[in-house]
Amino acid sequence: MCNKLKSNLDFKIIIRSFIIIFTVFSISSIFVYQQTTKKFHTNTTKQICLKSQLVNKDITNIFENKKIISDIIEADEDINNYLMEVKDRKDITTNILYPKFIKNFKHIMESYDDIYTIWVANEQANFYIDTIGKSNISDYDIYKRPWREQAAGSDEVILTDPYIEYGTSIKVISIIKALKQDNRIIGYVGIDIKLDNIFTIMEDYIVGEKGMNFLINKDYEFIYSYVGENDEDIVFKNKLIERVKTLDKDYRDYRKITYKKNKYFIYHNEIDLNGWRIIQLIPENDIDQDINDFLKIMLIIFSIAAISLLIIIIIEGIMYKLRENRLKIQARTDSLTGSINRSYFMELAKHEFCLAKKEDRKFNLLMIDIDYFKSVNDNYGHHIGDVVLENMARLSVRLLGNNAIFGRVGGEEFAAIIMDIDEKEAFVAAEDLRTKISNMDINTDKGNISINVSIGLTSMKNSDIQLKGILKRADEAMYEAKKSGRNKVKIK
Repeated sequence: MCNKLKSNLDFKIIIRSFIIIFTVFSISSIFVYQQTTKKFHTNTTKQICLKSQLVNKDITNIFENKKIISDIIEADEDINNYLMEVKDRKDITTNILYPKFIKNFKHIMESYDDIYTIWVANEQANFYIDTIGKSNISDYDIYKRPWREQAAGSDEVILTDPYIEYGTSIKVISIIKALKQDNRIIGYVGIDIKLDNIFTIMEDYIVGEKGMNFLINKDYEFIYSYVGENDEDIVFKNKLIERVKTLDKDYRDYRKITYKKNKYFIYHNEIDLNGWRIIQLIPENDIDQDINDFLKIMLIIFSIAAISLLIIIIIEGIMYKLRENRLKIQARTDSLTGSINRSYFMELAKHEFCLAKKEDRKFNLLMIDIDYFKSVNDNYGHHIGDVVLENMARLSVRLLGNNAIFGRVGGEEFAAIIMDIDEKEAFVAAEDLRTKISNMDINTDKGNISINVSIGLTSMKNSDIQLKGILKRADEAMYEAKKSGRNKVKIK
């Protein structure tokens, strides 16, 4: 079946494409605007609440940095030997290892400026000693300390809930690790951090002018609260805990809560180390303002993008034909010889064959093969073979003229279509081409080279229904030329 060659893309298609793109773009802009307003808690709120993640990061860093200290002490042989050597409370300061132990202990303490104190407790002798050498242990009982059971049952560091530091009235949080030798606990290392340090961070990262921060433990008990303890505040905090529990079930949904006629959105993060939760209440007014600012910026960007798209499409519409033609030429051209390649030759051959059948025109096909081309490559090299192909193709195009279609259809095989002349005239043209190629001296860096070609010629007959029959006859004629001595033109 004969099909027409595809024509160049009409400029109207570009205009229609622009209209479709612009329509879709406009609808998308409206949709995004509506969805952003409706679902701000999953978009804008997250952006505003990035600040709250710094709270998590800073608090977590406090604890993570202190874990390093416990690892240092655990690896210190002098400290471990001291804890193993002391068997009785009387030996605390008299043990020969005590001076070195205190020296190493103080050196570690001096390397960190945000620590309240570092201490070790001995399991066997049941004593406590800190970095300043305090060891008033008359009433100290390691087995009654609130952290012992949890620390003894873990191979990793633990983070305690706030408790009163031994011998003082100061509320601290401790990083504690059990020190073991051969799976036997010899003592504990503890790094105390004042609870006030945590409170300072919570106050530094309040979001909004009327925002509030809270810190709760894994049992939903308040460690830090921005509000007081009157009846109204207690009711509010209980309500807040219930909302946070709801968030745990659907953590992507940001709930609202009201406190003293002000509406807040609830945002919360869990601290990875100990399961504590940071709750931040963000004033609704602050969120709305930021959303409006965001949407204004978004609309400006969309408008600029739409105008830019219009300009681009106009420019593309002007340049499209040039680009398309250039790409088509590149896709249809044999890169070595500059003649058309096999796929495009076959496309044109089919088109010309259909025209010839439809309009009752003459159609002649030549199959041209360079004789003994392999020996050229073998004797002179492939780069010389390329020079031969280029020269042969250039001469053929010049001799056959603009009315003929000439292309490279194989390695050293070429083909040509000549329209509107009879078979005798086509034979004369083929003989002329063969003769001129034989007489051509091809200048190369290895001297002048001469070549011959064998040509098979066939003409379209009334019985030809498809192009492949003509191609087959021309190919057979070319092989007959080769079998009969080469450098000939054969007709079939």
